[in-house]
Amino acid sequence: MKVSIHQPNYLPYIGYFQKMGLSDVFVILDNVQFSKDSYTQRTKIRTPDNWMWLTIPIEKNHTFKSIKDVPLPTDRKWLRKHKNSIISNYSKCPFFDEGFVEEYFTKGEQFKKLQEWNEFGIFYLKDKLKIKTNIVKASDLNLNENLKSTDLLVEIVNQVGGDTYISGAGGRKYMDISKFEKNEISLEYFDFEPFEYKQRWDGFEPYLSAMDLVFNFGDKSTITKSKRIDELKR
Repeated sequence: MKVSIHQPNYLPYIGYFQKMGLSDVFVILDNVQFSKDSYTQRTKIRTPDNWMWLTIPIEKNHTFKSIKDVPLPTDRKWLRKHKNSIISNYSKCPFFDEGFVEEYFTKGEQFKKLQEWNEFGIFYLKDKLKIKTNIVKASDLNLNENLKSTDLLVEIVNQVGGDTYISGAGGRKYMDISKFEKNEISLEYFDFEPFEYKQRWDGFEPYLSAMDLVFNFGDKSTITKSKRIDELKR
């Protein structure tokens, strides 16, 4: 059984979901330290002038907390800014989902934790991309809090019954491969290769939130097990 692990990012990019789609189990790594200016608090969207960041202004004093414990900012002005930016840049896309946008930002007023907010967006995009992968939260597993790096990854794979770990390309630089071998866990590496598709404006911007693909192609934006997005035609 193939397992991949990733932090709960904010409206993640397409590669996040491609790796999820290649897995039997996808573990949301919510019990590790929050990293400021990471993709757990920001995402990229398309604009007439190429692209822009949507960044959740997490307060500095929460930097050393686990992701699952990081609160959303009490001042929710950023919610209105993000909502307006998405509507302004995507409302004319052929598959713009106004219902989702309204519900998402209404939930944003109700949610208290960053993780809740991010997971709502992740599950929406997962469903739109027709991904059937089982989702597990690391905080729901019985993990030793002292485990770090490769030891933590190996333990997570073991606890969910996996025999193969799908790592991002960056894993080659920091993982201790011998620990996977010792636990009889095979390793596969996912190297995301941006692919061009028609966006609202001329030109192409890679590494945008998968929301961009969904709003432009709707039901055609299906992620498969073959490491690619199904052919997209208009």
